[in-house]
Amino acid sequence: MGNNRHSGGLNFCARISAVLFAGIILIPSARAQPAGERLVENRFLLIFDTSTDMKRRAPMVQKALDNLFVTGMGGQLQPGDSIGVWTFDQDLRTGQFPLQQWMPDQAATIDADIDSFIGKLRYSKATRFGALQPLLDELAKDSDRLTVLIFCDGETSMTGTPYDDGINQIFQQRLTGQKNARQPFIVVLRAQLGQYVGCTVDFPPAPVNFPDFPPLPPPPAPPEPTNPPPQPPRRVVIPSIIMIGTNTDAEPPPAPKLTVTNPPPVAPTNPVVETNTVSVPEKISTAQTNAPALPPENPGLGSGGELAIGGAFLIVAGGLAVFTLRRSRKSPHASLITRALKKK
Repeated sequence: MGNNRHSGGLNFCARISAVLFAGIILIPSARAQPAGERLVENRFLLIFDTSTDMKRRAPMVQKALDNLFVTGMGGQLQPGDSIGVWTFDQDLRTGQFPLQQWMPDQAATIDADIDSFIGKLRYSKATRFGALQPLLDELAKDSDRLTVLIFCDGETSMTGTPYDDGINQIFQQRLTGQKNARQPFIVVLRAQLGQYVGCTVDFPPAPVNFPDFPPLPPPPAPPEPTNPPPQPPRRVVIPSIIMIGTNTDAEPPPAPKLTVTNPPPVAPTNPVVETNTVSVPEKISTAQTNAPALPPENPGLGSGGELAIGGAFLIVAGGLAVFTLRRSRKSPHASLITRALKKK
């Protein structure tokens, strides 16, 4: 029994040394890869069947896993890719092993941790592939590129993938040989942008084959700029200006011209004021039928002549009165002293 433990320890050390050696070889090429070359995120998921029959195949599962990490999954692993671990039998169990981020210089550590996890698994019940659904489909739809490796016994038919018929046919053909060799089946599924794109069934200890991803579709081209229709010239609306107050600098508007159609008569310098005169129209309209009849005109001087003679008489009489009064004022009057001397 001691020899078995010693040989087991040697085998484990040999596996670790191989992984370390492979990691040293892969480091330069990984670092030489330009950082901006990767356009999508790559995910790897390892699913281990824990049914009763898989317990006998556990050592071969570990050996197949060592070979995968030695080769970096056949050169498929790139720095920064994530590695998850699930287990299932009748039920699916996730979150038992922490998510790993692949770095070539940490290949030995990642491989040793997963080997230790597998060695502690409890195997019971039968395999039910339906337990993987629908969580596996959800992960595929949420990943740019997903690579799934299912380590199983092949005793139960595969369900839930587009490749079920082909997988189950291979299980039936190779079941006896793998069981006698205590080797697992490794089913590799690949999905890209939410769709399954390839599948292989592999038989350790033969190397695992990975189906190729199809070329990624080109990114959508940016929309071509379209020439917008010419815009009509913008109409500028100038608001009305309201002036409040007076502008002393502005010229006053010209005064309106007054047009006199009938200028008033110019008054004489020495007007003759007629005091008791009555304006009489030149003619009386014949339309006044009820007007009193005027006496016939005197063929003599007439009323106008009489007025003229009377006026002249008054002027002459007034002039004589004024002349007499002025003469009486101009006659000399001797003073009282002079008259007294004359009397002497």
